[in-house]
Amino acid sequence: MVWRPVFTRERLDGTAVDIEFLLIAVIQGFALATLAVDAEPILTGEQAIYWPYLLAAFVLILNFWALAIMHSISFISWPFDLVHTLLYFLVGFVEVASFSQITHPAGWFAFMLVFFAVSGVLYVWDLRMIRARRDGYQGDARRRALYAHIESWQLGEVRLLLPAAVVFEAVIVAVIVWNPALILEGDRHLIVIGAQNVFGLAYLAMILRGFARRRALIDACVEATA
Repeated sequence: MVWRPVFTRERLDGTAVDIEFLLIAVIQGFALATLAVDAEPILTGEQAIYWPYLLAAFVLILNFWALAIMHSISFISWPFDLVHTLLYFLVGFVEVASFSQITHPAGWFAFMLVFFAVSGVLYVWDLRMIRARRDGYQGDARRRALYAHIESWQLGEVRLLLPAAVVFEAVIVAVIVWNPALILEGDRHLIVIGAQNVFGLAYLAMILRGFARRRALIDACVEATA
């Protein structure tokens, strides 16, 4: 008997989503394990002043995980996009590397600048992927509503949220380079990391609301094709 590969759209789409979920689980699982190790001096109380940085790192993982899951169930399909995967690895690498700096404020903000800049490249590429799949959402009002939500969310991140994060981190890094004492002395860096935490937690709340809306739109599409 000669073996023949079976190629169906359903199988290929399922394979693409499975690979994406595996990638998310491996990278963010490794990030969480790395953070737990790097946080040892904070958790033992030796450097308790850096608790806000530990919180910021944990919130970063939650945001990254939630967004990656929302993207996966929304527009990841065949053909599999290898560039998207490679960019995800790059963002994950910078994310994990930044955790080594949770007790070094200057290094933390520098890595955060790189993280958000690279994330911006990933999100622009993802927007390209979303628009390449536009035709699959046409022909039905429910599918068009789902696509409108996916595209508008991505545009909001590309045009507003990520540029704002990059500018914020760039200003902090520029001040540290120009006049380190202005932020690093007198524990004033805690004010800055506090602002980052407020933004991160607010963004997490926004993701949760967005995911609820996205799930309802997807459910409506499933019901429409049942």
